[in-house]
Amino acid sequence: MLKQKALTKNLIATLCTTTNTIFVHKNNKAHLQYTANSIEIIRNANTQQLQAFNMLPAVFMQKVKNFNKLINTSVLKNLFTTH
Repeated sequence: MLKQKALTKNLIATLCTTTNTIFVHKNNKAHLQYTANSIEIIRNANTQQLQAFNMLPAVFMQKVKNFNKLINTSVLKNLFTTH
C-alpha cells in the first residue's frame, strides 16, 4: 500500500508499506514513483522514521498559504536520520 505525505511545497514522501521504503520525490503520483526518479530513498525504515513520516502533513495541505509553518524541523530530522 502506498501512503503520501507532504515534505515541502514541491516535495512529497511516499511510503510503500510492502517493502517498508520511503521515497522522496517531486510532486507526482505515488504509483508512478520508482527508485530511478526519486530524490532520496530510505530503505527499511525504522520505527522512529515511520512515526516521523506519519506526523507529516497530508499532501492536500501543500496548497495552504502558511504550509511552511506546519512542518516541524525535528520531525524531518527524525525521518532522515538512521540509527
